[in-house]
Formats: sequence, C-alpha cells, structure tokens
Amino acid sequence: MLVGKRAAGGAAPLGAREPQLKRRQTETGNCVVDFGTYRLLAACYGDKGMRKQMEDEHVLVRSLLPFQPSLSPDYDFALFAVLDGHGGRQAAAFVKEALPSELASQLLLLQQEKARKASGAEDSSTASIPLDTSDGEDGSMGDSATGWLTDRDMKQVIYGACRKVDARIATEIPSCRDGCTAVVALFHGQQVYIAGLGDSAAYLARRKDRNLHSIPLTEVHRHWVIEEKERIARMGGTIENGRVNGSLEVTRSFGDISLKRYGVSCVPTVKKFTLEPALDEFVLMGCDGFWNCWTASEAVSLASELWEKEVRSSKVHSRPLEPQNVSKQLVEHVLIDKKSQDNITVLLLRIMRN
Repeated sequence: MLVGKRAAGGAAPLGAREPQLKRRQTETGNCVVDFGTYRLLAACYGDKGMRKQMEDEHVLVRSLLPFQPSLSPDYDFALFAVLDGHGGRQAAAFVKEALPSELASQLLLLQQEKARKASGAEDSSTASIPLDTSDGEDGSMGDSATGWLTDRDMKQVIYGACRKVDARIATEIPSCRDGCTAVVALFHGQQVYIAGLGDSAAYLARRKDRNLHSIPLTEVHRHWVIEEKERIARMGGTIENGRVNGSLEVTRSFGDISLKRYGVSCVPTVKKFTLEPALDEFVLMGCDGFWNCWTASEAVSLASELWEKEVRSSKVHSRPLEPQNVSKQLVEHVLIDKKSQDNITVLLLRIMRN
C-alpha cells in the first residue's frame, strides 16, 4: 500500500501565491498501474487550507494481493480512494488502513465460494455468502460479468467490506466521535467500480466528437434526496436545519457512531463503467470542498488544460511527466482563486494508452 506522505509546510507555490498559503499542511501520493492496454497514472494532492487541521486521507493501492496472498489475479483490483473527514480525523485514518484489507478479505471469501461451487463440493443445502443489498440498491448496475465476477458479486464485496470497516470503528475505537465520507474506485482491467458514500464525488472525462464530457460516477447522499430522507425518518431520525438530528450534513458515512441508529448508513452507492482507453482521459476524484466551488465541467476542463501544459513542460525540459503537478494546481486553484475555506483533496487517475 502506498500511503503517501504528509508534510507540514509543503512545497512553496510560485510567485504571488506563496503568502496566501502559509502554515500549510499537505498530503501527497502517486503510483502507476499497468493494465496491458493502458497505464493508470494516479496522483493525489491535498491541502488543509484555512482549517486548523487536515482531516482528509487518501488511498493508493496498486494491488490487493499483498493483503491476501491467496487471492487469485482474477479477483485482484487496484484501489483508489479519497476520504473526507468531518469532526476529526480518527475515522478517516482508520478507514485508510482498514479498507484495503477488508476488500481483499471479501474478495477471497467470494473466490473460495465460487471454487467450492465449481468443484461440486457444495450441494443445494449449503448456504452461500449472503448478498447484502440493504440501503445500497440503486438500480445502476445489472448482473453482467467481469471475468469470474458479476456486478452482483462486486456489490456484495463492497457492501460487506464497508460494513466490516464501520463495525470495526465502533469496536476498536469506541471513543471516536467523528466520521468521514468516501469515494472509492476499484480497477480490474477495463472494468471500473465506483463506490460513493456521502458527498465526495468522482467524474469521468470522456472525449467524444472532439468535446470533453464530464460524466458523473457518484450520487450525493444528502437530506434532500427523497430515499435518504425517508430512511432517516423510518429509523427515528430527524432532519433539522439540513442536518441529520441537527448535526450531520450527509446521510451516509463511515463512523458517526451515535447516528447509526438513526439511519446514517455506511453502505455506498455502487456504479460500474467500462473504461475505453481510446476515449477516456481521466477520472477525477475529490472531496465535497473541491466540487462545491464550481461545476464538474469547469473542473474537468481545467484538469485537461493543466495536463496539456504538463505534457508540454515535460517535453521542453526533457523530464518525466509529473501528474501530481496537475493535482496540486487544481487544489491551489480552489483554495486561492475560488477562496474555499475547507480541506481540499484531489485524486487524478490519468489514463494512458500503451
């Protein structure tokens, strides 16, 4: 697992931007994953902005095999996530460490179940791993196959892992009073699964007819969504001033232990898309503070423009591409030009055809 690094002070920006970003606390991370038909360049950058502390985290994992060595390559995924903490950083830090291993464990359970069925060792009286779709069914995925895995399999894996992580927060750090939202991407070749929890978001930049389109890959979980509001009410919770029980803006999250009984769910919305290396340029993931300042189209357009500048600069100076420069400039644009007061974290997943 590539954990990235946090630096107090960070790298000083150029020119007039320097005095505007004093007392900085930044998070960075990058990695490359080769899927054969394309390479994925992942680059994350986060800045605490004007907040007292950095509560965001990120996850960059090339492969889940180190977490479960018995896992078959057919069940292996690259994992990327942005975790947006609120009220503290305990939950986000815990999810960062626990999520990869729990996903790997759920995939291994699924692998073992399918192996038993294939060998004929399991008869009709043997119970299979239960499919847990409560709170998460969104109708966005059918039941098509990704190699040995169906979309239903992947929902089962993701829901199970998220429930395990959330349960562990309550038992392993019972004093935790904070929580975090999440946007998670799982890549297996050209099949990509996106899990969204709360109001962090992801968009796909796909070029069609010479135009760059921003395609939403997540759904927001806030009180104005009818299904979310109804679930909270059904569980005895209330919406006061746009917050669950007057305290939490989102209706799904990790942590927030005291609000789980009132319908705050840890089960994400899961979507799938088939990546097209000839058309798709990148996936852009970020916390709500990044997306709230502008439209997704504006963000995707600037990311594309900054990437082209990075490509030109690397050629002029005969240096390797540094995707992190793009993520950093996106964060600084939101903090300085858009005047965001929040922690800001951006994860760029650049798609490079081989």
